[in-house]
Amino acid sequence: MALQVINRYHPQRRRLMQRGVDQGQARAIDEIELLGEEQLRPLALLSLRMLLVSGLGFLVFNIAAYALFAARYGQNGAWWQGLTFWNVILWVVINIVGYTVILPIHEAIHGLAILFWGGRPYFGAKLPLALYCGARSQLFSRQQYRVIALAPLVVITLLGVLLIAWQPGWASYLQLALSGNFAGAAGDVLVVARMQKLPADVLLEDTETGYRAWQILEENEKS
Repeated sequence: MALQVINRYHPQRRRLMQRGVDQGQARAIDEIELLGEEQLRPLALLSLRMLLVSGLGFLVFNIAAYALFAARYGQNGAWWQGLTFWNVILWVVINIVGYTVILPIHEAIHGLAILFWGGRPYFGAKLPLALYCGARSQLFSRQQYRVIALAPLVVITLLGVLLIAWQPGWASYLQLALSGNFAGAAGDVLVVARMQKLPADVLLEDTETGYRAWQILEENEKS
């Protein structure tokens, strides 16, 4: 399938870049496969650190918000006094369900970001755990790709913070979902960090578990 430059909001620039691609001036200069042997270990370690940091952060914020909420509305006693065994079981079950549901939501937000720029997302799964959203044979600018990669992390985290501040009791049932989404963005963070080292005019093709970077060369630069 031929490579297609995506840029809904700058059609003239898109046509210029597409002409270079069609004339064979595009050269692959970098590629990353997050589930490959080289990247799998640093990805797992980063994901674990992000899970621990976000889990602790959301928990502390939730407890603090609940304490302020209780003080504001005159609720007496510590928050744990009303806990029962079945309350805890319910809390665990809903958190697990929330974590499961947040995975496709995470990928759907990637897809919406791709659609925003004018691309066509596709979805799939690498069983047993990895879902993915890609944009096969489509090229995005570095800024566009940064938005696509980080959109789920930013959007879901922001919504989670707002929910904790508004309804800390309800938000406690989404602790695992929020932390899981944060940790699940480890690959997106790694990709964005790596692509920042690439030339500013690079075009990025989103793959199932990473990217392929292309640069359009002038005629006298082609070997």
